[in-house]
Amino acid sequence: MRRSTFRFIVVIFSVVSIGAWTEASTVQAQQKALDGKAGPGKDITAAPAEGPEPYFKKARESFIKKDMKAAAAEIRKSAAFLKHDEERAAGEGKKDLSASTHELEKLADDVEKGTVTSGKRLDKAFSHAYYALARYHYWKASESWSKKAAKDTGHDLRAASEDLEHGLAWSGHKAEAGTKAAIKDARHVSGKLIKGTGWVSSEVGRGIEGIGREIDKFGKEVVPKGW
Repeated sequence: MRRSTFRFIVVIFSVVSIGAWTEASTVQAQQKALDGKAGPGKDITAAPAEGPEPYFKKARESFIKKDMKAAAAEIRKSAAFLKHDEERAAGEGKKDLSASTHELEKLADDVEKGTVTSGKRLDKAFSHAYYALARYHYWKASESWSKKAAKDTGHDLRAASEDLEHGLAWSGHKAEAGTKAAIKDARHVSGKLIKGTGWVSSEVGRGIEGIGREIDKFGKEVVPKGW
């Protein structure tokens, strides 16, 4: 009886130990993957699945509360998020992400110094960031589609449409009928691509082309000269 009890305890202890080790290994792996995204003093522990939006919202809330240190910290997290994509991008997509990253880093420094007096500057920078992300995901969707990688195309096409929508919201611009239609079409097509059924090549091509056109139009409205 005692031996059975002892063996049971040993088994339970082993299971708990393995679970704890696995969890710790997962956290370490996530942190290692994010090391390239966080510079000195950054405390990013996990990249949000919904992109930089949580960082932007927290930064804006902290700014309103006049907690400039906290606002600056969140902006730096968003800059690190974009930096991660910048390192994997190429061409114009890389250029846009680089410009946005530098703008966010400068904004964080100025917020922490107390030289930013209006939240509109944050809103503009955040809308610029979403333009850069939308262009990046549009570029990735186009590249994946040229390789006939349907699911990858779908994920990036959906991301591009969501980035554009967030960018419009932060800029204060109201989406026109054509923009709304392009976003709707992109999401519809992306869903089919991700699912793996129901799509046709011409439909995908139109979806990518349409969202790319609207992203370029948005950029002309919000992106500052000299970017």
